[in-house]
Amino acid sequence: MLELDGYLLAPPRLHFALPFDTYDTWCVLLPATGSFDYQVGDAHGIAKFGDVVVCPPGGILHRRMRTRTSFFHARFITELEPPTGRTRVRDLDRLRGNLTLLENATTTIATHVVTDLVLMLSRTGSPKDPLVHSALTYLNEHYASPDVSLTELAAVLGISPSQLSRRFRTVRGTTPVAYLRDLRLQKARELLAETDQTLQVIAEHTGYRSAFYLSRVFSTQTGQAPSEYRRTSRV
Repeated sequence: MLELDGYLLAPPRLHFALPFDTYDTWCVLLPATGSFDYQVGDAHGIAKFGDVVVCPPGGILHRRMRTRTSFFHARFITELEPPTGRTRVRDLDRLRGNLTLLENATTTIATHVVTDLVLMLSRTGSPKDPLVHSALTYLNEHYASPDVSLTELAAVLGISPSQLSRRFRTVRGTTPVAYLRDLRLQKARELLAETDQTLQVIAEHTGYRSAFYLSRVFSTQTGQAPSEYRRTSRV
């Protein structure tokens, strides 16, 4: 879904190295602290924490710090089409968690974070397809059930699994199965960071039948074992 071309989590500084740049790939730029002015095509304004600025391939990204600012910048290739310009992220806790992951990130973890960020941007608008909206509502309400499946969801909505996957991907840029997995893993990350619950209890709260299976999926998708994520997220 996404191939990372490079990234930087920069500590606070007074100026960007360059006032503008152009890229052959997609790029994102977001402040972790502070704020900066930006311009991408006709879109311009001020970005602060919670704002993500996206520049498409071939575009020119102008930027100028307004205050001492730390920031995250990444270049990537994707089949998705994140919104160009500034987008306000709704889930600020999720954004903070992703930035924390990047502090000691491997390329695998950074790729996971950027993918999650792009999906967050893609989800900020309301779905244009009512059926996809119903699917999202169902998944967000039933993600903790290990019995949720594409077949079950399609049956609830009165559509074939293949049709549901196609319409869901058109609107969300991902499949229902991948969306459910990412939702469950995000909930697992929150419980690992914010509670002392055992991995088995967290598995039961996030739709996994066992701690072993949750650990395998978590490690594969994030590049970290759950125990390692818990330790580093609390530093």
